[in-house]
Amino acid sequence: MRHDGNGIKRAKSLGLAAFLLGGLSVSMAATAQESEEQRVGGRPLGFSLGFGVISSNPSYVGMDADVIAVPFIGYEGENYYFRGLTFGRHLIQSRTHELSAVLAIEPFRFKPKESDNQQIQQLDRRKFSLGAGINYRFNSRYGSIATSLSTDVSGRHDGQRLRVRYSFPLNQPGQAWQLSPEIGVTVVSKDYVRYYFGVDAAESAVSGLPEYSGDHAINPEIGIGGYYMFSERLSVTGNISFSRSDSAIANSPMVSSRSARSIILALSYRF
Repeated sequence: MRHDGNGIKRAKSLGLAAFLLGGLSVSMAATAQESEEQRVGGRPLGFSLGFGVISSNPSYVGMDADVIAVPFIGYEGENYYFRGLTFGRHLIQSRTHELSAVLAIEPFRFKPKESDNQQIQQLDRRKFSLGAGINYRFNSRYGSIATSLSTDVSGRHDGQRLRVRYSFPLNQPGQAWQLSPEIGVTVVSKDYVRYYFGVDAAESAVSGLPEYSGDHAINPEIGIGGYYMFSERLSVTGNISFSRSDSAIANSPMVSSRSARSIILALSYRF
C-alpha cells in the first residue's frame, strides 16, 4: 500500500483543494441545469463563472465538517468541455444519450494533522488522485441515469471507481426552477479502499492502530439537487447527498461512522 508523505505545505494544499472542490460546483450545476438546457437544444456553448460553498462531513476519526468557499470556472464546447474537476471529449451527444471520454481529478483526501485524535495524526497523508474513464448519461421522460467509470492514472492507488445514479425531476423542463431527487450507488475497488482507509504495518507500529487493508466497497446514496434561474444566464444551484459506507470502509480504524454527508451551493453566470 502506497501512502504519500507530508512534503507539500499546508497552504499550497488548501489552495489546490479549494480549486478542486470548487469544481464540484461546476459539475453539480451542469447536472442540475440539464433539464433547462434541453429546452433550448442542449447545453449553451461558452464559459461560465461563479462562486460556490462546499461542506463535506468526512467519516475519518476526529475530523469535523470541511467548509470551503471558492470561485470556479467552466467551459462548454462543441467537442470538448471543462467542468471544474473534469476535462471531457464528447463521443456521443444527443437529447437521449451522452457519452464522453474524461480525465478527472477526484477530490478525496485524508489530512491526518486535521484530526484531533493523536493516533490518527500519526498516519500517512492521502492525496487527490487523477482518473481516466468514461461518463454515460441516458435521459428520458422518466428521469435520467448517469454512470461514470474511472481508473486511477496518477499512481496514487491504481484503483477503480464506478458510480451509477438515477434522478427524477419534479416538474417539466423549461421551468425557472427544478428539484430532482436522486438515488445511486458507488463501487470502489480494493486498491482504492486500501489507499484511503488502510493502515499498513509501518503506520500501525507508529500509531498503535491495528493493521487494516479492507476490500472493495459498495456504498448506496440518496440526495436531492436543484436550481433556480434568475435569468437565462444567472442561476443558483444546490445539492445535498447522504451515503452509507460499506463495512469494508466502516471497519477501518480510521473511520468513526458509516454515514457521510455533502452539501454544495453555487451561484453561476454563463457568458
